[in-house]
Amino acid sequence: MSYWYIAHNDELLIDLDEYMRPTKSGCPWGEAFFRRRLRDAISANKLHVREVWLVNSTSERHYHAFIRIKHRVAHSLWSPTNMKRSLWSPTDMERLVWQLHLGSDLYRGRADLMRLARSMYGPSLLIRHEPVKEFYRPPDAVCECDEKHDTEKQHKLGVNACPIWQHYRGMSPWELFGPSRKLSERFVPLPIGRVPLELIMKVEPEGSK
Repeated sequence: MSYWYIAHNDELLIDLDEYMRPTKSGCPWGEAFFRRRLRDAISANKLHVREVWLVNSTSERHYHAFIRIKHRVAHSLWSPTNMKRSLWSPTDMERLVWQLHLGSDLYRGRADLMRLARSMYGPSLLIRHEPVKEFYRPPDAVCECDEKHDTEKQHKLGVNACPIWQHYRGMSPWELFGPSRKLSERFVPLPIGRVPLELIMKVEPEGSK
């Protein structure tokens, strides 16, 4: 089974890969980019947090974090003369930026931003193989899939793809940013100044002459 958690407007959903991997300073990634940044945001009254949940992901040493925001005042009430803006819930865009700031996976974060820019429903979500125990809310959807929802595989299945995946995602893996080449390529040096597009578009497979 897979349990789908769609980010609500009072939540931040953080996908923390390799929580303990060292940063340049030697500090664990999760400590530097999640805990300390969240602490500093709360201390500076930039985020008003009701509760934080940290749970294991399906991958070893990976974690999911749920941050529940306190205030949910309508954003439309804001005006340049109203300086109480910091007490309100972040906008959808702000929530996605906060997720990146707090160390969430970069690829997931930029895909979330692109989905929001295209007005796709549920731009940010987490999929788990078990529900969060004693959580404050149930998952938004449940499917019978035991394996990871690989976008390329699901897309190839067509009408036989997971119906929950079709509802919340259901697109080509190249829909957002286009296909990426998986072949090994040689390094193409770029000049300082105006860069010819021919160099940008150049493809030199590793081992070619």
